Amino acid sequence: MTLQVPDNLAAQAGCTTPELIFGLVVGLFFQGRLSLGQAGEALGISKPSFMERLHDLGLPMPYSAEDASHDLDAINRRRP
Repeated sequence: MTLQVPDNLAAQAGCTTPELIFGLVVGLFFQGRLSLGQAGEALGISKPSFMERLHDLGLPMPYSAEDASHDLDAINRRRP
């Protein structure tokens, strides 16, 4: 699929075309429409690189109570 964006949209938004695409992907990620891996793939970068870019921008990673519960279960399974 090819996304066609009007040539002047990035200029109107005060950003470059790659920044515009990054903003679109970040928005879809925070809406829950893309996973971390999918967002990174859409930008041509790894999942850790996408996480690092979010961190660099001061954007918090979504982390729900369910995520915390899964992480605690995983930790408890590894304990002797």
